[in-house]
Amino acid sequence: MQGMQQATPGPGPSVPQIAQLVNLHSYVRKGMPEKFLKGEPKVLGVVQILIAVMNLSLGIIMLCVLLPFRGINPISVYVGYPLWGSVTFLASGSLSIVAGNRTTKCLVESSLGLNIASAVNASVGIIITSLSLAVFSSTYFDYHYICFQGMDGLVLTLSVLELCIAVSLSAFGCQVTCCNPDSVSTGLP
Repeated sequence: MQGMQQATPGPGPSVPQIAQLVNLHSYVRKGMPEKFLKGEPKVLGVVQILIAVMNLSLGIIMLCVLLPFRGINPISVYVGYPLWGSVTFLASGSLSIVAGNRTTKCLVESSLGLNIASAVNASVGIIITSLSLAVFSSTYFDYHYICFQGMDGLVLTLSVLELCIAVSLSAFGCQVTCCNPDSVSTGLP
């Protein structure tokens, strides 16, 4: 009984077997985590979250102090960019950290999508805050308003930093998802 081995009929030498296709697929997908992790998604995700917290704090301060005043307030206060921009930055930063811990295709694609949305929101925020600074700085020269111009300038600086981070994370995510030949389906001999 020891010499007996069970023989199973195979499909033949010309048909690639499932084990060979799985090995090839895992070989093609093997470089995916390394390409994505090269962009340091965990570190950049933490920075995105810190930017979101700082933008949210500045937005709350500006809303609470400036909205009761009658007069011209910064455009960013009326639009509420520090609030809704912070939500996007927080979500994309959190998902970048999760995608850095567990690098699956679904998480990398989700991180890519949210980072693209973050980059778009940061671009819109840069435009809004720049307009706010341009209009608001030519209107008032009071000491109180100069303080809020400084806060608007800080929101602008953080938005530029967020744009750079979101674009870089999107680039690394795109290298993995968009530029990766997943449709290879040939078998190895």
